[in-house]
Amino acid sequence: MKITDPVMVRSLLRDGAAHYLAPFLHEDHSVSEAAELLRTPLTKVHYWVRSLCDAGLLHVVSEQPRKGRPIKRYRAIATEFVVPAEALPEDYFAGVMRRSNEDMIDALAAAAPEWVIGGDFRVSASSPTRGSQDRVLREGTGLAAVTHQSGCSLRITEDEARELAEEIRDLRDRWIARSADESDLERYQLDIALAPMPD
Repeated sequence: MKITDPVMVRSLLRDGAAHYLAPFLHEDHSVSEAAELLRTPLTKVHYWVRSLCDAGLLHVVSEQPRKGRPIKRYRAIATEFVVPAEALPEDYFAGVMRRSNEDMIDALAAAAPEWVIGGDFRVSASSPTRGSQDRVLREGTGLAAVTHQSGCSLRITEDEARELAEEIRDLRDRWIARSADESDLERYQLDIALAPMPD
């Protein structure tokens, strides 16, 4: 469903909106059922359900009578929401990417300070015309947590860049499919980017 209403757009763009909408996109749930699915406190899910209802993105599909207040069951008004580019705030995705980069730096610094803060800087060359700079751990220093961060520049054709982009998407999608999102497993952030360098 295409969304251009400013109230709905603002609600969809809030951090966490997709997470709290997820249980209601394909079937109806009560607040307590959604809280159990999301493994999140009932009060937090109740706050989000009320907020998403106020924005018009969720609606009550039925009420189960019981002593006291009936149990309301909610469902999203669509199974998917698309906000057209012209309805987004200016530079929306640039802001999202900046926040993602900051989150990744914070995550790396917290998980592996010996890598982010204490690593050594190295300049080397794999050939007389191919210099590189990177960071290395001092001998005998091990990483406290599983982390990886690397970057490089490549000289490749546009066709090769398309091939690489497809491989990256396949790799990402394969690991998303393996991710047990509803589990108590540790959450990792993965950022992968590819773009031609400006002149």
